[in-house]
Amino acid sequence: MLERLSKNAKITLSILFCFIGIFLLSFTYLDSMKKKVFDNENKRYIEQTVIVNDIIQTIDVEEHERKPVNYDAKGRYDYIGYLSVPDVNINRGFVSLTNPYNHVDYNIMLIEGTDMPDKKYGNVIIAGHNGHSSFSYFNELHNLQMGASAIIDYNNKKYTYKLVDVYDVPKVGTVNIKRNMDASVLTLITCTYKSNTKQTVFIFELSNVE
Repeated sequence: MLERLSKNAKITLSILFCFIGIFLLSFTYLDSMKKKVFDNENKRYIEQTVIVNDIIQTIDVEEHERKPVNYDAKGRYDYIGYLSVPDVNINRGFVSLTNPYNHVDYNIMLIEGTDMPDKKYGNVIIAGHNGHSSFSYFNELHNLQMGASAIIDYNNKKYTYKLVDVYDVPKVGTVNIKRNMDASVLTLITCTYKSNTKQTVFIFELSNVE
C-alpha cells in the first residue's frame, strides 16, 4: 500500500513539475514577445532646438510693415518648393534659406537647421505668421485635426505628411521640437491662436512619396 502511494506521489510530482516547466516556458516566451512588441512600438524621440526670433512677436494687426529687401530685376521670388495643407486652404511656395525673401513678412519661412524633404529621417521646419495681415499664411492652422495631411512639392516629387502631434511652447525666441527620430518629419510653427505669449508647433510624419 505504501509502495503504491509512493508511486502515485512520484507521478503526481512529475505531472506538477511538468506543468511548472510549461508555465515557466510560456511566461518566458510571452514576456519576450511583450518586450519585442514594446520595442517595436516604442519610438525614439529627440528634442531639437531652433531659433525663431522672427516670429516671436504677435502679428494681429494689419498695419504691421514688411521690412525692406533688395532683390534683383529677375523677380522677387524663386521658389524651391511648395507647401499645401488642403484642410485649411494653405498653398504657398518657399524660397531657399539664403534668399532675402525667406522671411515670415513675405513668405512662409524655412528655419535655420531645416532639412529638405528628400533627407531620410530629416525634419523640414517651416514658420509662418498667424493673425489678420495679408501675409498671415498660417492663420487657420489651429483648425487642423489629427491625421490631417500636409504636402510638399520639391524636386519633382510630392511628399505627403500626416499630423501626429500639436503642442504649445512659450515665446522665448527658441522652440524645442519633439519628434520621432525614426520618421521623416515636417514641423510647422506659428503664433498660438488667441495668445500673446505662446507659439504652436505642428508635427507631421511622412506617409507617402510619389
